[in-house]
Amino acid sequence: MRSDSCTPCSCSSSSTLGVLLGIFVTGTPLNALFDTAAHADLPKWALVLGGIAFTAGTVLAFAIPYRFFGTLLVLVYATVGVQSLFTELIRETGGTFVAAVVLAAAANLLDRNPARPPRLILILPGFFTLTVGSLGLRGLTTLAGGHVIEGFQDLQKLITIVTAIAIGLVVGMALTHAPTTTRPTPSNAPSMPQRPP
Repeated sequence: MRSDSCTPCSCSSSSTLGVLLGIFVTGTPLNALFDTAAHADLPKWALVLGGIAFTAGTVLAFAIPYRFFGTLLVLVYATVGVQSLFTELIRETGGTFVAAVVLAAAANLLDRNPARPPRLILILPGFFTLTVGSLGLRGLTTLAGGHVIEGFQDLQKLITIVTAIAIGLVVGMALTHAPTTTRPTPSNAPSMPQRPP
């Protein structure tokens, strides 16, 4: 069976190979791969527009009905806001964990209303604002560049943050778990046919 989709491993490998080939072809020194301190020179309105563009892209990429855009945008801004606030207080991993807890709890509570999108759709945009795929790519390219310690530090940071997101989502769901396990359906939804006994 032929698949035209890109799996995470093949995409990451292709990206890493592309970066390494680009460095080889252009003759760029390997130290150009490492972080340099960037100035925070984006105006606040650019961040607001970025959230709108990001949410719109998520809606288009996952074929989410447009009527859910506003709810998803609020969750994206809430997730970024909580992460920024708590990162200042308890560092990056702690801020990411708290943001994941808040995101999962909010999605779980909103999911109880049948007029709102399902929990998975509510979590998607906020989840993608928390993920750090660039850390994995940077770690692999740093390793390939011969800087083993820095490469493994980036990969360790990636694993730590992904774990914080996963545990945070589970904790958020557990904190807001309802006694009923099924999502209520709107009154105008078609009912499922019953099997004969």
